[in-house]
Amino acid sequence: MSANGVSIGAWVAFAELAGPVLLLMLIIGLAAGILQTATQIREASIPFVLKLMGMAALTTTAGPLMLRGVEHYAVNLFHAIPGLLHG
Repeated sequence: MSANGVSIGAWVAFAELAGPVLLLMLIIGLAAGILQTATQIREASIPFVLKLMGMAALTTTAGPLMLRGVEHYAVNLFHAIPGLLHG
């Protein structure tokens, strides 16, 4: 694996790990904002608690799958180290 392949793999691993979290937080934040606007309730703890519960649910259900991608990248990176050092 070339150095460029390792850096592309890092971006893919980052997207696999952060993508679901960011997407979930976006959806929950948008839904909470619409709900707060419709009901005129301006409480900052509502979106926070909803995002906290969503994050707990996401890490419980999809956490092993997300970490499997990071593990796969780390294994590939360790296998690529000799090739990166010796050219």
